Amino acid sequence: MSLLCAAFARAQSPAANAQVIEIKLADLNDDNPLINYRKAVLELAMRASGRPFSIKGCQVADVATSDQRYVELVQTGQYCNLLATSAGSGMTRSLQAIPFPIYLGGGGYRVLLANRHSLERARSIRSLDDLRAFTIGSGIGWVDTSIMQSNQLKVVQSNYLNLFEMLKAGRFDFYNRSIFEAASELETYDPAHQLAIVPDLVLYYPADLFFYTTPGRDDIRDALLDGLRKIHRNGALLDLIQKHRSTRNARLAMLGTHPRVIELKNDRLTPIEHQAIQTYKMDWFK
Repeated sequence: MSLLCAAFARAQSPAANAQVIEIKLADLNDDNPLINYRKAVLELAMRASGRPFSIKGCQVADVATSDQRYVELVQTGQYCNLLATSAGSGMTRSLQAIPFPIYLGGGGYRVLLANRHSLERARSIRSLDDLRAFTIGSGIGWVDTSIMQSNQLKVVQSNYLNLFEMLKAGRFDFYNRSIFEAASELETYDPAHQLAIVPDLVLYYPADLFFYTTPGRDDIRDALLDGLRKIHRNGALLDLIQKHRSTRNARLAMLGTHPRVIELKNDRLTPIEHQAIQTYKMDWFK
């Protein structure tokens, strides 16, 4: 009788009866350290939430898929129901934001790639006004592009890969990149070492990557936000940032340094996104 009672109690427990949250993450199949970091954060948070879950990639055609296409897929929720992308994008207004910056504000720190012949000229940059004398390459439709334009910077737009070749050819002065992207991109797209990171200069504007889910998927939103808050409080997210191959070197490069930091305004964030970035942030220079 006692065994029957115990079995009945287990069957009635919330954990036993909780429905598995099936997460279909956009870009999961991309073998990229930055994408792998998003998955690692997602897994940590969902485990911390205590809810049963599964994670798989979107079942879409094996072709290059733009963020716009992923937004459309997440909006319907059939093939994808979760996307990690830059906060402040007009594309994500139709999705449900999980208000937590997965880099703890680190996504707002940027460095400039330059043609090696332009590095000497960069030494004169001390302020936003100084930077306005130069031209900066950025992607078509990127949030970063609109942020720089709203700060009266001169921007040359093209697609992601073209911008590296355009910088080598001197079509503009600098290419604005995340602190997590720049070093690996130079290894991949500049084997002849024509480009370099401008030393001791960092741009900053309030920005980061957020998760966005399908409207109406409150189960994903609530579980993921609960888990993200928990791994922030218990230090697991900071530990991941310190150890993950896509973030550890960027943080180490900034520790103990005193770069020239030029701050830009970002008016693209929603109030919820802005509040989240102010609430969950770390000092990347300490």
